[in-house]
Amino acid sequence: MSKLVGELFRSGSRGLLIWLVSVAIVVPLGCLLIFLPLAIGSRIQDRTAALLVMTVPPVLFFLIVVGGGFGFLFWTIRRRAAQLDAAFVPLGLAGHREMLTMRSYHGEFRGREAHVYFRRGPTLEMYLGTPLQTRLSVDEPDAMTTTVAGWLHRHPLTLTDPALGGLRVFALDEAWARALLADPRTPGLLQRLIKFEEPFLVRQVELLPGNLVLRLHYSKRWFRFEVEPEQARQWFEALAALAEIAEALPAPQETAQASSLEQAVHTRRGEFVRWAFIVLFGALFVVPLCVALPIALALIMWGS
Repeated sequence: MSKLVGELFRSGSRGLLIWLVSVAIVVPLGCLLIFLPLAIGSRIQDRTAALLVMTVPPVLFFLIVVGGGFGFLFWTIRRRAAQLDAAFVPLGLAGHREMLTMRSYHGEFRGREAHVYFRRGPTLEMYLGTPLQTRLSVDEPDAMTTTVAGWLHRHPLTLTDPALGGLRVFALDEAWARALLADPRTPGLLQRLIKFEEPFLVRQVELLPGNLVLRLHYSKRWFRFEVEPEQARQWFEALAALAEIAEALPAPQETAQASSLEQAVHTRRGEFVRWAFIVLFGALFVVPLCVALPIALALIMWGS
């Protein structure tokens, strides 16, 4: 089975499990704090007492659900940020929050511009600068993606070196790529970057115009994600060594320019605006709604 197909199944199963757990918590809590107080309050003759019984527990319910949800989200974000900081800050990279659940790191490693991006999935991408202006991709064989690449008239190189076993290579400049793969140091570095003992399901080394990238996607672990500091250092060291080998070769004849999307990948835009919008939306709509809705519902039921 294709790894991507398997991951779609795992993601669907994980999402279903989270939904079932949420329902198992929210529904009983809603019955206890919303429907039961409304039923009791509708039978109380004293208007003030009835309103208190019918409004206070529902407001408490919404505060628990909304506050607990956001609290858990921010706890998860801070815990993950601390874990990622421990892995990448010692390498000389400065951490930044991107949007709500993403995180990035920027700086230099071995005198090269370095960037790291983490987002949900989980997906971890590590960029290391290089003057090379061509394209190369190395990953593990996958039937579905090989078929899709064939539809786009892209075909992997035929590899005969046993040291490159279990790897698939696509290249813009085939002759240059074969020269890189022929260096006795290259297979070992690629194996270190792709064949390591970690839960990532999809691993890819990609040479883009101006950057050498390690992409890691999805995880065998359902709810835990970790990057060990020593592993992070080994990844960057292997990328730097591979870049040095590639740059020592004669320049590739088949070259390419970075796309506008690739050029903008390191630009952090509108983070303050996004956070301001989130806070403003919560202050103007979410909190008042959590308080006003139970009160309005109680008034309607009490009046009927």
